[in-house]
Parts: sequence; C-alpha cells; structure tokens
Amino acid sequence: MTLRSALVDAAVVRVTGEDTAAFLQGQCSADLRAVALTDALWLNRKGRVLAHTVIAKEADGSFLLLCPHLGATELIAVVTANVIADDVVATDESALWQKWVSWGASPAIAGAKVFATKRYGVAAWDVLAPIGAVAPGELAPLAKLAAYRIAAGVPAVPADCGANEFPQECGLNAWVSYTKGCYLGQEVMARIQSMGSLRRILRRVSGPVSVGQELKTPEGKVAGTVRSAAGDVGLALVSVDLPEGSVISEVRIGAPALMPAR
Repeated sequence: MTLRSALVDAAVVRVTGEDTAAFLQGQCSADLRAVALTDALWLNRKGRVLAHTVIAKEADGSFLLLCPHLGATELIAVVTANVIADDVVATDESALWQKWVSWGASPAIAGAKVFATKRYGVAAWDVLAPIGAVAPGELAPLAKLAAYRIAAGVPAVPADCGANEFPQECGLNAWVSYTKGCYLGQEVMARIQSMGSLRRILRRVSGPVSVGQELKTPEGKVAGTVRSAAGDVGLALVSVDLPEGSVISEVRIGAPALMPAR
C-alpha cells in the first residue's frame, strides 16, 4: 500500500515533575506502569469521557501526551484539573512539531517520533516530526482515513464517545483498565463491568446515513442517533434492545463498534 499522510491539528503536551508518573496513573484510565506507549481516556467523576490521549513515556521520565481532538490549553486543563500539591508541570509543545497521521507503510523521518496506532482500522502511525520536515509519502485528506475507520467499525473520541457517554457504550473497553486501582471515574467503570447495566451501544449501520440523523421506530420513538458517517456506512449509538440485523428508518443495524487493543 502507498504511504500516505494527513496533516492533523493535534495538541502535544509534555508533563514533567517528580510526581508525574503517580499523578497520571491516578487520573487516566490506562495502567501506565508496564508500558511505554498507550492510549488513555480522561473521565469525569461520573465516568463520562472528557478526552482521549496517546501517552508516551520518554527516556528522561517525562510523559508526552498527544491529543487529536483538543487544543493544548483545553488538554492541560483536563490533565491538571486535580493537581493540588503535586510536583507536576504540563507544558504545551504543539508548536515544536509537525504533526501527521500516516498509513500504508511505516514512515521514516530523521528526528521524528512515530507511534503505531489502531484507531483507524488500518495500520497507521501518529507522527511528530521536527518543524520543516517533509510529509512522508503522499499528502491525503484526513477524511480518507476517517472513512477507513468508520467502515472498520472503530469508534473515535469525541465523534462517537464524548462527555455524555461511557467508554463501554462505545466499544472503548481496550482503553480502560479494570485492575490498576483508583483513578478518576474508576468506581463507575467497575460498576459497569460487574453489572453490565448499559442502555445504549455504538453499532455499525448501513444505508442512507448522515451525522446527527435520528433513527426512529415505526411508532416515532427515537431509538438511536448516527454519530459518524462516510458514504452509506456509519456508526450509531442505539438502544441495546435493537438487535443486529434489524432495520430502522431504512438503516440496517450491524455489529457493535470496537476499538482494537494496542
């Protein structure tokens, strides 16, 4: 496959300080103890999704956070909201990097940080390259990669899972640790895991779909909403009572969306 790259307006934040590792471990949904690279969710106390970040542990002990959907100021506010007396400093490094997502082949750029990701349903890489670096491969629109993601049934934050959703509703279980101990929103995550009490689920859909489209029963009751769409396929957050294979508002309900494990 031809190497292609899309420009992204991602926030890059470096977190430093003696308490950084323990602080981040107690705030995000991922277990950072045994990995150098992972995806993490930032939840509120009710277990709803505030942000998604890629977290890379650097050789100097700092942590680099890459957020595809928030500005640096917003991300720093989310990450440091509960800093009290901790030695934790978050610094915006967004302007220090050229930022792309590449797919088709692994990119090779001198001085770049390249992080493999499964967020798009195809082999892809987040790329942070020095300012002035040339984009690897052919430039392509990010919408092309988003179409691959939707066709593969892979959810995204915040398009499919945001401040009104639980990660489990949207197939983001791979980004939630149930064994790491306490973190913000952890009690809700544990309760959902033990009781399985979800009323909605993100599913693949096909047919005449558009973002924001309501899916209604013949009686006119709203049973779901399309969250992502590309052509005649999409992802919709629907009632758990809608079985796979059913048709509603001329839209066929498919398999649940799922984020692959890293």
